[in-house]
Amino acid sequence: MKLEPPIRAFLQEPRYAVLATLNPSGAPHLTEMWYDLRADEIVFNTTEERTKKRNLERDPRASILVSGRHGDPVWASVSYVRADGVARRIATGNEALEDIVALSIRYDGPGSAESARRTFAAMRRVTYALAIERVYPKGL
Repeated sequence: MKLEPPIRAFLQEPRYAVLATLNPSGAPHLTEMWYDLRADEIVFNTTEERTKKRNLERDPRASILVSGRHGDPVWASVSYVRADGVARRIATGNEALEDIVALSIRYDGPGSAESARRTFAAMRRVTYALAIERVYPKGL
């Protein structure tokens, strides 16, 4: 899905996202996380051991909610973008490690790269891309 310019601009800011996946029982599993926008997909990274990874491997349907200040100050407290779609694994190993380092730079600045690389190097990382099927903006 092609994102409209106001949605793209909102998502390009380094805001935190809440990812929703489905537990085996059907109950939602929510987790706050870093993300980035690549083309028209939302990219995020996790470890092989996390619940969200197991949930996505079993059922790739997911939603991401990104909120924060944007535009009109009256609506700033309720501005958000919800994106629903299907996630797919796009990287593991060193490529996924470099993805989490890039996310660290996005959120913590260029000085965080080496520290992030050392911290995350021992973890088995995996990167997913959410192919957006539907988007719900508010206050943009």
